[in-house]
Amino acid sequence: MIQKSEEALTYLGSGEFQTAKSIYSVLLDRDPEDISTISGFYISSFWDHRLDLILKTREGKERGKLLLQLFSDFESEIRKRGFQNTDSFFVTQDCILKEARDHLKLAYQWEGSNALDKELLGDLARSLIKIQDYTMAIEVLLYGGNKQSPVLLYYLAESQVMTGNERDGIENYRTAFLNDPQLFPHTLVRWPPMVDLILKAKRLSEKEEETKELVPVLAWREGLFRSGQKKDEATIQIWYGELKRLTDSKERSGGSFRLEARIEQFALAIVSSADEIRSRDAFLFAKNLV
Repeated sequence: MIQKSEEALTYLGSGEFQTAKSIYSVLLDRDPEDISTISGFYISSFWDHRLDLILKTREGKERGKLLLQLFSDFESEIRKRGFQNTDSFFVTQDCILKEARDHLKLAYQWEGSNALDKELLGDLARSLIKIQDYTMAIEVLLYGGNKQSPVLLYYLAESQVMTGNERDGIENYRTAFLNDPQLFPHTLVRWPPMVDLILKAKRLSEKEEETKELVPVLAWREGLFRSGQKKDEATIQIWYGELKRLTDSKERSGGSFRLEARIEQFALAIVSSADEIRSRDAFLFAKNLV
């Protein structure tokens, strides 16, 4: 029984979905209540039914894009059924996303800068991070002009810290959080220091919206975001302007969790990064808030 299950997983991993489905069908007859078998049968059936469409689609961008679209639908169905933590899901995720990666890499090689629009670039980067191909994620993100998109900057930051480039990764995480904490893709994070902060934030609040705001505040409080280097005056003034805008908004309309967290994030960023003499007004204003 165990040997058959491992055999089915091997076929799933190599994209031989019909063969995997046949094995899971036999296993299902023997034990119709086994979750791993039910999951394997559903997953192999899902992809077996779509294999003809995939193979008929032109290689390169078109097939890569189709695979990502189908995988998005697949993930939604898997979550509905509670199969997201099964071996068959992880093996299949690896198979499909690597195939999508390879076809979009072909598109990148064949078509150059016209191959990947922002939306497709984001889908590809997210998929590469899921299968822990951080090196290629960095390649496509840098190629795609990530700094114009806050969510892509999060992907770049995670990829950089996971490949050992913590200096640039932390800097990009800082920038992305100051742009918009709500875009933080916390479910993709594997970098241990950030995972620890996510867990701490979840203990402080069960609301996802609030945990995303808490993570950067904790990162500044606990020193993860402190670089030891002072920021240039132009950057500090931009942060100072945003901090004053946020505090004015609080005075006019009252506080909220999100607003309080944003104020603390910017204040901590200024206190940790500003030169006390050169940026005296900004530093003192921020220090009075924390």
